[in-house]
Amino acid sequence: MALLQSPVPGSIASSKNPEAGHRIRVRAAWLVSILFLAALGVYGANYYVLPMEERPFSAKHALLRPSGTIGINLGILGVVLFCIIFLYAVRKVWPWLGRIGSARHWMDFHIIAGVSAPILIAFHASFKFRGIAGFAFWIMLAVAMSGIIGRYLYSRIPRSLTAAELTHADLQSNEQELSDALSTQSLFTEKQLQRVLNVPSPEHIRQIGPLVALGEMMALDLRLPFQCAELRRASSTFGGNLLSLGGLLASSNPEVERVVRLVKQKASLSRRVIFLKHTQRVFHLWHVIHRPFSYAFAVLAVLHILVVTGLGFL
Repeated sequence: MALLQSPVPGSIASSKNPEAGHRIRVRAAWLVSILFLAALGVYGANYYVLPMEERPFSAKHALLRPSGTIGINLGILGVVLFCIIFLYAVRKVWPWLGRIGSARHWMDFHIIAGVSAPILIAFHASFKFRGIAGFAFWIMLAVAMSGIIGRYLYSRIPRSLTAAELTHADLQSNEQELSDALSTQSLFTEKQLQRVLNVPSPEHIRQIGPLVALGEMMALDLRLPFQCAELRRASSTFGGNLLSLGGLLASSNPEVERVVRLVKQKASLSRRVIFLKHTQRVFHLWHVIHRPFSYAFAVLAVLHILVVTGLGFL
């Protein structure tokens, strides 16, 4: 596996172009979602903070209550987001849909809709969580949180270009290639690199349970950006550290950034290797939990729509 070979410029462009459009669409979707929800929060802030008994006297009550002009449209938009969420599962059943895009691309939009939907529904309900709708909301929130964890686990299970899981030997081979590349650099001492690259011992991993291992892996990943910032600070001037916000942003030194990039890859791959079995076990367990909650929420959401429609609120 020529993981660190330098491809010709043309091959770089051809390999990145298919993903460039997707990254732009994902960023645009996140931006639109964040701006829309933020605008709702700003507009309705003085209404949502009112006690329930005072809201009918607000000038915005006719608009923002669940059956109001804005409230009901937020509910409809929420239903659209739910359809997008469940398309990720449906594409596995409908072959023609499965041929559109890759699973990872679908999951990116699945996550965006899954994170946005609970907040949107909270605005639709004007933050009143009672009865079937309230029960459905809390289940939906649990589904969204578990979805974020599932996306993290999915990213921790290394995959090849054919989407088949890499074997443990393949991972170790890739890790050795990165180690060889780092051994040729002279910017940082071995001690400095080891502070970033250090991982728990195999004996320790065997003694802990999958959930504890997940917590340790997440803690290591959260520390990685700050450890890389420490490397940048050690090789930069005071002015350079100010411009890079203490090393949290990329520096202007291309050689430093090359080594930091290799360190990130090596640290990430080493952790995937050491935690691989636990990650796979937790990911399979997550599937067992996530799906029933998703289906339960879908049933409650349909019941809520039928009830409010039957009572004449729509």
